[in-house]
Amino acid sequence: MTPPPFVDLRTCARNAPLEVDDSRPLLSWKCGSEASCAAGSRSRVQLEQLDAHGAVVDAVWSTEVPSDVLSVRIPEGALRPRTSYRWWIAPIGAPEQRAFARFETGMRDRPWSAKWIARNEMRRADDAGEPLDPADTGDLPRSWAAMYSLPPSQFRRQFALGSRTPVRARLHISAHGIYRAWINGVRIGNDELAPGWTRYETRIDYQVHDVTALLEPGDNVLGATVGDGWWSGRVGYDTRRQAKLYGVAPELIAELHVEFADGSIVSIETDHRWRAGAGEIVMSDLLMGEYHDPRIATAGWHLPEFDDSSWTPVEVRDAPTSVLRGQQSDPIRVVEEVPARAQHRAGTATVFDFGQNLTGRVRLRIRGASAGDIIELRHGEALSGERVYTDNLRSAEARDVVVATGDPVQVFEPLFTLHGFRYLEVDGLRTPAHLTDVHAQVLASDLPRVGGFSSGNSLLEQLQSNIFWSLRGNYVGLPTDCPQRDERLGWTADTQIFARTASFNVDTRAFLTSWLSDLFASQTPDGCVPDVAPVPPGSSNFDVGAPGWGDAAVVVPWVLYEEYGDLSLLAEHYPHMRAWVQWVERNNPDSLWTRMLGNNYGDWLSVDEHTPHGLVAAAYQIRSLDLVVRAASELGFEDDAALFSARAAHRRSLYAEEFIAGGTVKGDTQSGYLFTLAWDLAPPENRRALGDRLVRKIEGRGRRLTSGFLGVNLIGPVLTRIGRSDLALALVLQRDYPSWGYSIDRGATTIWERWDAYTEHAGFQDVRMNSFNHYSLGSVGEWIYRVIGGIDQEPGSRAYRSLRVEPLVREELSPVHAWHESPRGRIAVEWEVVDGRGSATLTIPPGSTAVIRLPGLERHVGAGTHTFDFDPSHPQGEPHCLRANDPGGDATKTLPEWSSRPSSFDTTSACGDLARNS
Repeated sequence: MTPPPFVDLRTCARNAPLEVDDSRPLLSWKCGSEASCAAGSRSRVQLEQLDAHGAVVDAVWSTEVPSDVLSVRIPEGALRPRTSYRWWIAPIGAPEQRAFARFETGMRDRPWSAKWIARNEMRRADDAGEPLDPADTGDLPRSWAAMYSLPPSQFRRQFALGSRTPVRARLHISAHGIYRAWINGVRIGNDELAPGWTRYETRIDYQVHDVTALLEPGDNVLGATVGDGWWSGRVGYDTRRQAKLYGVAPELIAELHVEFADGSIVSIETDHRWRAGAGEIVMSDLLMGEYHDPRIATAGWHLPEFDDSSWTPVEVRDAPTSVLRGQQSDPIRVVEEVPARAQHRAGTATVFDFGQNLTGRVRLRIRGASAGDIIELRHGEALSGERVYTDNLRSAEARDVVVATGDPVQVFEPLFTLHGFRYLEVDGLRTPAHLTDVHAQVLASDLPRVGGFSSGNSLLEQLQSNIFWSLRGNYVGLPTDCPQRDERLGWTADTQIFARTASFNVDTRAFLTSWLSDLFASQTPDGCVPDVAPVPPGSSNFDVGAPGWGDAAVVVPWVLYEEYGDLSLLAEHYPHMRAWVQWVERNNPDSLWTRMLGNNYGDWLSVDEHTPHGLVAAAYQIRSLDLVVRAASELGFEDDAALFSARAAHRRSLYAEEFIAGGTVKGDTQSGYLFTLAWDLAPPENRRALGDRLVRKIEGRGRRLTSGFLGVNLIGPVLTRIGRSDLALALVLQRDYPSWGYSIDRGATTIWERWDAYTEHAGFQDVRMNSFNHYSLGSVGEWIYRVIGGIDQEPGSRAYRSLRVEPLVREELSPVHAWHESPRGRIAVEWEVVDGRGSATLTIPPGSTAVIRLPGLERHVGAGTHTFDFDPSHPQGEPHCLRANDPGGDATKTLPEWSSRPSSFDTTSACGDLARNS
């Protein structure tokens, strides 16, 4: 069967979105065959407007693209609000081979008719709306910390459609808080914790749902429950001002547009006609947990026959709607259910082990309970003795409570809370639950999986699993640092060092672009970038971007460009990248970065060695200048490229004077050498000695590392470049403390925040900062894919057009299978060594070429599947040195591009000599 010429059509990197508000949406696709990407061929892309029945109304726009182009943007002004479109692509002259995709525009800049509505609270409140009395949670046990949390509000609006059947209906909906909505008792969509957390001051996401099939002739009801979420619930760790940072109570906004066959439209909007009441959820908070009392439930409240005469009219709030924007990224959903795998008794409680540290909530089936029994669920990542360990949660209680109904079987499932846990402690059950009664629901942004790695080495395979589960547990609406304690903030350094590892595993285009919108909205007019995004209101301790933290404004856009090849997105981000390096330069004219350092965290959470903070700042100063030079060169801004290249060269000379003395780097730490070698901060004549010193330091510690957050993702690439991939592999497979293997041998199923989160000699680390699910130290995942898996790009390649497949072949790792769904299609590398004989199977996607290097073998190949036999005893080539210069770098020097993407490195004096002398 002939493959289709084009596949995987996406709009704004999403599959058929219904709320496109981008003024120039990106259309992207992949070639389904080599013929459709053949040199010299061209394709047509056409955009068409659809009516309510899905029929084509008009051809709106059309263009031709060459075969090597895999995306195009719709021109400004071509789209109308709240309109359905389809687009197709086909080879020129072959319209019968068209591939189709659909999307709909959102409100765009059209004003909302709906108003924000809130429940009319009857409890006493001060002039600012702050409650003067604690929330009434009945006889449910509660702490003072949770005492003042308001219950979620239930909103409903009944309306009639007469005898007509709708042909098209769309619900536009959002909240100050988080919502779940129903029509006629049927849940709308499967999004969770919508609309998520963004920088509410400038952007609040809204969602659009196709609800045509849920409406009926006659009476209908639209209902929604809205909880505090990030809007008025607890956010961050500043217990002096932890809740109600944006508002005092949750609010709802919605517009339901119903279209009929005759073209008429009925609109149902949030306004004064809505009514509000309370339900069985008496307290809900993302950090504290959720309390349910089914005795006070309002059964059937979201059905048309419900009598809402006892409910109160809503308050209409005068809040702006101009900040509402169509959701940019894939929503949070339940992406997996994990059953409990073991249980044991601990006093009166039962403790369940899910076998995996995860982020989400629990669905509990309660059997044999008497009416009024109070059942408590406590969540934690580890055990302390027989009980669930919760000390590291700080002020987050992660505690759910439910009152038993007395029914033979009762199912409890929270709606608006989120926990990071592996263990669940349940107290209050008369009849102990069975394993089959307890399931963890994993919540994460539902990003497409685009990569996988497996190995015959169990430690390496578990490390890859730990990295993926930490990604999943912290990519929940935005990239956070940890899912369990009272923090869960979008830390910039964590994101920038992990972005490429993440992109090997999931499609990060829409997700990280959405987060960058908040980061850049938080950037000050003079270019300063905060440590976190969004920044919780009232926080001042994140304002001045620290070295390695604020640099996310440069690193993340560059990673997205290299991974996905969208030059238009790089152009959009470039002014912010430029503004950041100018801010650093303005505050440190003609000098290294010594002023305006913000919190200046350094190489955060290193072990035993502490790299001088001034070195870290100077290294990142030059690193970001180099990347801005590259971005300017790609975009054709030659004046900028020359200006910032000269500044980087000057800072390099200052760095060498300040931090390098012969064969040592000031501080004499692993990370100091890694920064210096990865980013070419030393003169060529010093580099061999610096590499030798790095190797001696690692060997001197028994092949154990000391690097913290910023240094750890450089150690594999740097050692590989200097011909010591064997040493990099030894570090990855190390089992002694500190190492990834040490945590794995102690049951870790996610990446720990710190190497010493738990040790045999000291027990648990300081509870003030000790997360067991924190992806930063998992940035080694990039090296695993690129070096052990062998999936890499040649220098200067974007979006995997030119591949370098050079897996690190070691019998103790065999068999290895790595795959990555690149923007051009699937890349797969499988290799194994059996009885001293090696074999490899490689899949190269259409439109890509590859250089294959295996022991004793080198080939240049095109798209397709290729198999090779090789002799694994043969020496595996020289260090990863380039034969061509990377565009934007120093034309007189060469070095491979890795996670660090260095701009210059002399192959003769450094790469070759280091290989022979290491």
